[in-house]
Amino acid sequence: MDRQALEHSLARRLLDHIDAGTTDLAPDILELPTDIYSTQRHAEEFDVLFRSHPLVLCLSGALPHAGTYRTVDLCGVPILLTRNDEGRVRAFANACRHRGVRVADGGGARSRFACPFHSWTYDLDGRLVAVPVADAFTGMCLERKGLVELPVSEGYGLIVGSLRPGPALDIDEYLGPGLADELAVLEFADWELYGEPHVHPVGANWKVTLDTFRENYHFRFLHRRTLAKYAYGGVLTFDPFGRHLRNCSALRTIDELREVPDEQWGDVMSHISLQYALFPNTSLTFDSRHVELWQIVPVDANSSEVVHSTYLRPGLSESERAKAVEMAPWICETVVDGEDFWVAARTEPGIRAGVLGTIVFGRNEPAPQHLHRGFDDALAAVRRA
Repeated sequence: MDRQALEHSLARRLLDHIDAGTTDLAPDILELPTDIYSTQRHAEEFDVLFRSHPLVLCLSGALPHAGTYRTVDLCGVPILLTRNDEGRVRAFANACRHRGVRVADGGGARSRFACPFHSWTYDLDGRLVAVPVADAFTGMCLERKGLVELPVSEGYGLIVGSLRPGPALDIDEYLGPGLADELAVLEFADWELYGEPHVHPVGANWKVTLDTFRENYHFRFLHRRTLAKYAYGGVLTFDPFGRHLRNCSALRTIDELREVPDEQWGDVMSHISLQYALFPNTSLTFDSRHVELWQIVPVDANSSEVVHSTYLRPGLSESERAKAVEMAPWICETVVDGEDFWVAARTEPGIRAGVLGTIVFGRNEPAPQHLHRGFDDALAAVRRA
């Protein structure tokens, strides 16, 4: 797969849509009952889609070299990720085998993790390497008291894992061949994590929150003073990859390409924005300077949280880096918190009141339609089993 050919084809599709006043469309309208947000449905989704399904934990750049670690907390499960001396990523429950205390926070470079309670100490491979007053535990097999290992797999810039112990994961199986090939050509495995992840509390069901990411029909209305000045609203490409998908949006600067022959475009990433939805809950947004990771996590039936991380492309000039750093809080606070998550919270009372029987996704909202069908299919498969 050729990266430039991919990006040029998406830019051409967007320009054609802008000129024609069109967008990618689903075959039909999708109308769903509001009980998809019920407490009963939430419990089933939590178990099937989150506790039993692979999730994106972070990007490879969160563990930039051997001897580094990163903690991740999703769905109430504390996770310790390490990159061992051989460069392999390992995942463990971030809980000491003595009394369950959290052994690490944040991220960085370390070779040992000592529990703050009694200093039981573990290495990058999760092995228990030190126990103070060891003779008090005579008869216990210390070799079997390493950190509880969790399945994890790395590839194409992603680190994917499970929240429960179980069989090994395969990143290629999770992504599928088409998407794996596409992510490979984007070459973002060495993009560096900027700062610490930021957690957004949202007063809405996790699917309500997720749906704010998956269409730009709302740009001209909700974001008319913000994103609508920066990107075209109501113009979006949609391409499915199994249960995953890719959208692409046009920035206003795409108009600069209109009078230039396609073969002279060169790099068009400053004019488009790639957005991937990785099933069930992850959004990846690419632009020319950075990639943003948004992990939408359920808390209960009517609230969620979003873990937001920014990864910068290596080799940025000082001005490019400054622009990326400047835009990050604007996107995070002004646009997403102030508008998207604000409107998500205003959705919750309406779907809880018992007066709406259904909610509707139009033909111009193919991505949320695709995701909701995927949720239904995954739950139905477990019910049949």
